[in-house]
Amino acid sequence: LKTIDDLEEFMKEVRGKIPFTSKVEIECESLDMVQNAMKAGADIVMCDNMSLIQTKEVVAYRNENYPHILLEASGNVTIDTIKEIAETGVDAISSGSIIHQANWIDLSMKVEDL
Repeated sequence: LKTIDDLEEFMKEVRGKIPFTSKVEIECESLDMVQNAMKAGADIVMCDNMSLIQTKEVVAYRNENYPHILLEASGNVTIDTIKEIAETGVDAISSGSIIHQANWIDLSMKVEDL
């Protein structure tokens, strides 16, 4: 959003170039960004690296003003925080921690010519 001057105009352009069945998700880092994204017509808003308090504020705002917009929480999602994040009322949670925190096994295979 920081690189787009007029988000509503940008969304009109995007909608004109994608199939009508496509969804547009906008990643936001603050309530102000969320409000702009929802006003502009986002289908899904990602709450990126927001605190639980911020996420609850976003959920309350969405429920009151744009109940049709889906909310996704992302960032700082771990096995220890996922329940609290789910309890905020978001519709979806995404996490890279399954990959980032995994213990990887280093395997190799030698191939010999016959």
